[in-house]
Amino acid sequence: MSKSSFSAQLVTAFRKALRGLTGSLPIILTVVLLISLLKTYLPAKSIMRFFGHSELADTAIGTLFGSILAGNSINSYIIGEQLLKDGAPLSAVAAFLAAWVTVGVVQIPAESEELGRRFALTRAAAGFFFSMVVALLVTIVLGGELL
Repeated sequence: MSKSSFSAQLVTAFRKALRGLTGSLPIILTVVLLISLLKTYLPAKSIMRFFGHSELADTAIGTLFGSILAGNSINSYIIGEQLLKDGAPLSAVAAFLAAWVTVGVVQIPAESEELGRRFALTRAAAGFFFSMVVALLVTIVLGGELL
């Protein structure tokens, strides 16, 4: 392959990537805005009133909130710490943290658009399930009691 042929292929690939990015930009911005709105209107303090049931119920609730309030891991550590300080069960916080970075219900429309609906839903369901499993395992390993 000659240098000019490689350069032409590189320019073509760059143009395609740029077109794909600009086409996805509205979806990406919408996801970011939705996540910001959810974080603003559902602070950690208001979420605390949902906990205090059985460990399994608290784990499911933590997973549900983490799935809806998707975000980056740095934010999840801060929120998780505050939830623990406020008295949330370890299993609920672990589930929240795992789901926060792995599920992302708000991101499903964008992911469906780019990767296909079946893939997006399967990935989200697997993330939800395994977030609960990981949370229960964390609770057991760290000496917490289940049920």
